[in-house]
Amino acid sequence: MKFKNLIRVAMLLATIVSVFGAGSQAYAQETGAQIIIRSTTFWDAVFNGTVNANRYERWALQLVEAENFSISIITTSGDLTPDIYLLDANENQIAVANGSLSNVVMVTNQPAGDYFIQVQPQSGGGTYLMEINRVEQVVEPSAAVMLNPASVLVGGASAGTVMLTNIPDGGYASAEFACTYNPALVSISGITDAGLFGSDSAVAISGPAEGSFIFAVAGSNGQRATTDGAAFTFTVTALAAGQAEISCAVRVSTGGALSSIASTPASLLIEEADTTGTLTGNVLAAKTPTVTLYRQDSTVEATATVDENGNFSITAPAGTYTAVASAPGFLRAQASPVLSAGVTTTLQSVTLLAGDIDGNDVIDQFDALTIGINYNLDAPAAADLNNDGTINVLDLELLAANYRLTGPLAWQ
Repeated sequence: MKFKNLIRVAMLLATIVSVFGAGSQAYAQETGAQIIIRSTTFWDAVFNGTVNANRYERWALQLVEAENFSISIITTSGDLTPDIYLLDANENQIAVANGSLSNVVMVTNQPAGDYFIQVQPQSGGGTYLMEINRVEQVVEPSAAVMLNPASVLVGGASAGTVMLTNIPDGGYASAEFACTYNPALVSISGITDAGLFGSDSAVAISGPAEGSFIFAVAGSNGQRATTDGAAFTFTVTALAAGQAEISCAVRVSTGGALSSIASTPASLLIEEADTTGTLTGNVLAAKTPTVTLYRQDSTVEATATVDENGNFSITAPAGTYTAVASAPGFLRAQASPVLSAGVTTTLQSVTLLAGDIDGNDVIDQFDALTIGINYNLDAPAAADLNNDGTINVLDLELLAANYRLTGPLAWQ
């Protein structure tokens, strides 16, 4: 300690009588003060500097791993009340500590990376000593509820585990877990000792009932929980959609007395099971076809217009349907798809046949008569089979190619 104090005294004297090296870099900022970049810092050491309204100092700090550390500033001359700003490599402020009179302390935990410690006056100015020290991180005993998977469908199940971590030297003689959950969303079953307290441990279970249960365990014949691990397991069954939290208040005993430890709950996302299926396919025609999905009672469930490539997609509740592809002036195509929940059913590609102008599923002389009656006109649209805006012999030619055919076309 005497040697360390001598070093501090020497550095204090150096601060008072010296001017900082010419190698320091200076930057201006919006306040008008220059920011002086100081040499790289290192652990458990004392550094000296000078700041005032026109001069701030920024010390580089590189963390090769996550660190818990403290930064202390003590004014050694002048009327300086210092502030500490911790910046990341992009000069973004991530922590600040405001001084009180002639000193300020910042304690922080940061991941690996490049940082800057900026010292600037809250008021006044003068010289200072800065200490940077690692702070031993005290890891407290804790418990945590874990669920796998963390998301299920209604009716699905998740495996629950309650862990004890950071068990102290000497271990635990017993532990009590008072757990709660929402009984409207989940049910709990299969609560089982995981053997953390040794073989043949003494176990008492109360519940589960009305959204709670207690699991108590004690090591038998002097056995104790001495290593981190699972205390017990259970099964969670999803009853309804929602977010179900399962938490356990935990008390442990090293022998004869219980003390509470921190516990982290777990949340189970429950989603409705997918009850819809998807119907896809490809329908081609000179005009844009429409696909209509009918229920068993012949009411319309959904319709879709095909895209420029003739593709369509319809989502509907699982079940058996009639699918009809149609276009004005063309024979229909008809299929009987069965949609299954969560499954995409694809129908074969089908090409609609031109000529059924009156829509009675027969291409005959009556359809040809419609062309004749409306020759060189642009309506009715159903008679313009090639969709060129004029009803003429070219449409009759398309009709003739399919003359006497009937529909609906079989569509698989």
